[in-house]
Amino acid sequence: MENSQEAAAFFTMLKHTVESHGCKIVDVDFENHKIDIDGPDENVADCAAAIGKLMD
Repeated sequence: MENSQEAAAFFTMLKHTVESHGCKIVDVDFENHKIDIDGPDENVADCAAAIGKLMD
């Protein structure tokens, strides 16, 4: 992330996306581009796909 304001805005969008799919963020590693999410099995795949779209 270029600056803390951009990082905060991205994290807010990420949090909203994850929670709107019935999941929760367990850990975020911005350096290694890893996001650990938890939720019902049927929701995790949809959540991951939504995160992928957010990243595009």
